[in-house]
Amino acid sequence: MNALLQQVGHWLRGTLAITGRELLSLFVTPLAYLVGTLFLLNQGWNFSVLLSVLNQPLAARGPVMQFFFGGSIFIFWLPVVFICSAVSMRLIAEERRQGTLEALLTAPLQPSQVVIGKYLGALGFYVALWLPTGSFYLLLRGASGPTMAPDLGPILSGYLGTFLVGASFLAVGLVFSAFARSQLAAAIGTFVSCTIVLLAGLLTDQVDVFLAKILSWTSLLGMMQELAQGIVDGRWVWLHLAVVIAAISVAITAINPRRDWQSVVQSALVCVAAGHLAVFAGRHAERDDWTAGQVYTLSDRAKDVLDQLVGPVDVVIVVPATIGNGRPNPVRGELREVLTRMGGAAKQGVLRVSTVDPDVDRQEAERLIEDFGLSGRELPEGVVLIRAGQGSGLRRAHLLPNELVTYATGPEVQANGPRVKSFRGEEALLGKFLEVSDPLSIAVCYTQGHGEPAFDDLEPFNGYAHLRDLLRDANLETKLADLGDDAALAECDVLLIAGPTGVFAADEVAAIRRFAARGKDLLILAGAKYVPGKPMLADHGLEPLTAEYGIHFGDRLVVDPHEVPGGTSKVGFTVVEGWADHAAVRSLVLQPVALFEVRELWVDGDAVALASCSEQGWAESGLLEFQLSGKLDPSDDGDRRGPIPVAAAGVRGDSRLVVVASDHFALNAWLREDVAYSHNRDLILNLIGWLTQREVLMGIRPRDREHVKLVLLPEQLQRMTWMCLFGLPGFAIGLGLLVLWRRRQ
Repeated sequence: MNALLQQVGHWLRGTLAITGRELLSLFVTPLAYLVGTLFLLNQGWNFSVLLSVLNQPLAARGPVMQFFFGGSIFIFWLPVVFICSAVSMRLIAEERRQGTLEALLTAPLQPSQVVIGKYLGALGFYVALWLPTGSFYLLLRGASGPTMAPDLGPILSGYLGTFLVGASFLAVGLVFSAFARSQLAAAIGTFVSCTIVLLAGLLTDQVDVFLAKILSWTSLLGMMQELAQGIVDGRWVWLHLAVVIAAISVAITAINPRRDWQSVVQSALVCVAAGHLAVFAGRHAERDDWTAGQVYTLSDRAKDVLDQLVGPVDVVIVVPATIGNGRPNPVRGELREVLTRMGGAAKQGVLRVSTVDPDVDRQEAERLIEDFGLSGRELPEGVVLIRAGQGSGLRRAHLLPNELVTYATGPEVQANGPRVKSFRGEEALLGKFLEVSDPLSIAVCYTQGHGEPAFDDLEPFNGYAHLRDLLRDANLETKLADLGDDAALAECDVLLIAGPTGVFAADEVAAIRRFAARGKDLLILAGAKYVPGKPMLADHGLEPLTAEYGIHFGDRLVVDPHEVPGGTSKVGFTVVEGWADHAAVRSLVLQPVALFEVRELWVDGDAVALASCSEQGWAESGLLEFQLSGKLDPSDDGDRRGPIPVAAAGVRGDSRLVVVASDHFALNAWLREDVAYSHNRDLILNLIGWLTQREVLMGIRPRDREHVKLVLLPEQLQRMTWMCLFGLPGFAIGLGLLVLWRRRQ
């Protein structure tokens, strides 16, 4: 064991000695600082041009560094390929030209020490070249301020991609330098080879399926686009590690003076082993999200649904790669990302995803559209086809782009093409997966005839059409409840009573009580209804029924100083911190929900308050004065101080009841998908998911994709431009002069 450790230590010392020699030869020569100065000048120029372009009024929105790392071949890729070719060309070829390679190999050094030492030295120099560009982040942060500072995660992942690409390109250059007789031949071979590999990623949509999978799996363009967004797939690390291992193995064999057929076979076996490592390790690699908001990470609820998903479920993405004058289709990229993560979260073989580009394979796309009974009008923008089962059990569903994304609007969209503002495909896809794989249907029946808003009314403040659509999108059946027919009512799983202004008759209350006695569930949304000219709130006749569950309605209006953003004529407030640690609302903790015209509640027995107003809130008893003057006074003797329950849950036998003391919060105006400041949609789905004991139905919030527009004042832009053009190259020049002065000393 000691002998082995001594051998390893000896090998490491020799390798590090070569690494130090290589770094010294790079950092003490004027040529190295000339290369560094030109490289930083190029990077500074590219970044300043990028700032100038993105600062224009109609320029595309998005993080600046995302465009820097993944936006252009000329801004990022050309300098990388050039610098890797220039640095690697001299590693072995220069030693051979000067006649020092034989001297190195006759010293007590192994070929592996020489090759790996030189490679590490070149890699260290490459990293040193990129370090000053970290000032780009400091410039952006200084210009935007701490509140609008660029997300550091995608920037770090972009630099990770830069390191991986440089490591592989330098390894390829090392191989050419080991075989070439001149530095120029090595540089040309490296440049051409790396460029071919780079541009091969553009052919993904132009070749057959098998080759397209290989090109997609190895596409460097796709890799940097993902990393620039903050998406870090572990398979890229394994892929580049395999390239480095294989290249170093080939270079070691190439310079070995005692090379024979056995060493060649060993090198070939190492290359095969490295390839297998990349494939098998890549299949099990994690796909991380380095963004600060975790915008690409699946929600915990989505993972639970996918883990319970019964398959196989086939998903065919029939979406064109380009849309509108050849511009990239943003929906396709969003679908590819979310379905890749969903495939990793589901059990092996449960979720099978394939892609068909209707612009490339029109015949296959039309066949699929016809098989799903669609008209074909969906092809220009695309459609997602989902199916499960076979024969008579075959179930189909589909999703259109407007069901998956919300597009941004504005003049810059017309100039730069479509851009996704928010992505709600996670919830939409999961709903369709459940629809085709889980035939169990949950019926939500709603009451009418007591002043409830209509479920087909699209009026913003007088209808529940968006509530109906929300339930249907969650794979819930919605239909009108017939309280006069017990048999028809028995077909319902949840009875939804939303916004009654009248009183339920005694026989109707009895029918609801019989419904609950069968173990069925109730969801009551009932807010404050004023009795004109009287200091009291109107009853709806359900108070004795809810009291049996331990939930009681009061006669006061709940008021809270936490106002709803945007303002409203209704008495409303936002619940943020008043959530209970209960399964129905646990995912809403610290999430805002806007409630309006809230009636006070109190609970006893086993009932639980799900949400309460803040300690600064109160229950207003002066309702008559409020109706006359509109004034609210928290100092009245009859007022009740907060926190006051505004939503509660109770259980009686097998029946569950949830009461939300507001019905306006479910109106169309507050259930729009673009209402970002309130989680009303999530609250409703969470409550129904808890009532039916199917938590997989609970809502998933759309993921915001909107990026802040770069806006710089003219003096800021000028200052940053001067810093890029003169600060970075000046740093390299100053460092070179310092090294020259120290050497002369």
